[in-house]
Amino acid sequence: MANLENEFILIAGSISKKTEKATIDFAHDFTRAVTKSVLAAQGGLVVYLAGCPTNEGGDALTFDWTVAYEAEILLAGSPPARQLKIVTSKLAMQKKMTPEQRMFIRRLSAANFAEIIYLEDDVVTGGNIGDEQVEFATAIIALGGGKGVSDRARKMRKRKLPVLPFDLHLGGFSEDGQGALGLHANFFKEPLTLFPFTGEQVKGRLDSMSLQEPLHSLDKLADLSVEMFQDEIVAREATRSPDLLVITAIAIELAAAKKMFGVGEDVPTRFTAHGVHYWPVTIQRPDGPLSCVIASLGNAGNVNATAITTLLLSELKPKKVLMMGIAAGRRKKLSLGEVILSERVVYYEGAAALAGGKLAARPEMPRPGLSTQQDLNAYFATASLPDRLQDHANKLGFAMPIASIAGEVAAQLKVSPATIASGELLIRDPKLFESFQGIHDKAVVAEMEAYGVFDACDKQNVPVIVVRGISDYGDKTKDNTFHKVASEAAAIVTLDYAIHGWSRRPAL
Repeated sequence: MANLENEFILIAGSISKKTEKATIDFAHDFTRAVTKSVLAAQGGLVVYLAGCPTNEGGDALTFDWTVAYEAEILLAGSPPARQLKIVTSKLAMQKKMTPEQRMFIRRLSAANFAEIIYLEDDVVTGGNIGDEQVEFATAIIALGGGKGVSDRARKMRKRKLPVLPFDLHLGGFSEDGQGALGLHANFFKEPLTLFPFTGEQVKGRLDSMSLQEPLHSLDKLADLSVEMFQDEIVAREATRSPDLLVITAIAIELAAAKKMFGVGEDVPTRFTAHGVHYWPVTIQRPDGPLSCVIASLGNAGNVNATAITTLLLSELKPKKVLMMGIAAGRRKKLSLGEVILSERVVYYEGAAALAGGKLAARPEMPRPGLSTQQDLNAYFATASLPDRLQDHANKLGFAMPIASIAGEVAAQLKVSPATIASGELLIRDPKLFESFQGIHDKAVVAEMEAYGVFDACDKQNVPVIVVRGISDYGDKTKDNTFHKVASEAAAIVTLDYAIHGWSRRPAL
């Protein structure tokens, strides 16, 4: 099913007084069908409510009130989500509306189904109304009308937002231009001016979307319209630099990331110019949508991590990076299934070869930048963190095992900051693992990619944090039993940190 969350559709147009009643009714029925489809897709609608022009028979010649009345019916009993943006003015409410209409608007606002945007009374003009509608709209459906529809479409084109015109012969209330019919004819000549990213595909389907000679039912046409907008949004997002790149190393980590971020099997794989697979996805934050890309290094090791991360950063240009996956944890310091966020990474391979075959450790110890450290500190100080993690776990169907023969299992999903020892060794020696604390006494996690990812991000000034679920203790008990649990635990924390941890401000 299409998802138009945070998208707002404007049904722009009007009807001539000369138009036959059957055609008028048909247009309003389609408007109701579109309203239903948009709301079902979690989208919203933009309307201008003032007086409602009618013909001699009392038929409404614009679509805004039809949208609003239908929305009230459809939203009844739903959780309030402000899926209707009502543009109006105080003067219009007092002079052009009936008491019942004013009460209707206030009722929608009081129920938190609608947001009212008031224009200043002394600047209410057709152009200003259009400006205000277009400011909030992210797509337009055009029906009939004249210059007003054409003007709104022109403003949307400047913002590279989609305009879907229909061919229904409605005329226009002011009889001052071709409106939707002109836009429809132009679509076949310049499709990318109206759907900047999927115009050619829409052009190929536009004839079958006719309202003048309908092939489909109105409900089907409305659903197809919503799907077209959804396809345009997906294509548009794919061309943008993502807010966040989520990197995994091995297949079980990738599967957990895709599962947690809602990337289903039906989501097509995309490819960078160098053939690296990735999957775009948008998640919702309190401050708006966050565009993400999930990718995999394909193999373990810091050398590979540096190379693949560099390719991804160069091509996708993400604003921030989260590396997630599994790692070994020091016994009695961490529990199986526990998750850590990197406060620093110790690259233990760095050394100088001295006389007599001696090696002098010269580790590198990158840390997150100041802004990222501040984000980490604020994240761990959030009282709701445990409840949020449990809520994510419940939605994922994640449950921590009660016990393991390998050692202590975390009693519940939890996350803490830790220092990571990163190198090229797959650790199965507890004494070697313990020796890392001689390099840095807080090094209680060992893995093979964090330094490579950190190094690549540092060279391109991209903030990065590593998220690791503890899958083993780096000793003789090491096996694959806890890989899935640790991967999913890390994925849960990764999603939660993407939503509630990292701020959108530029990194320092």
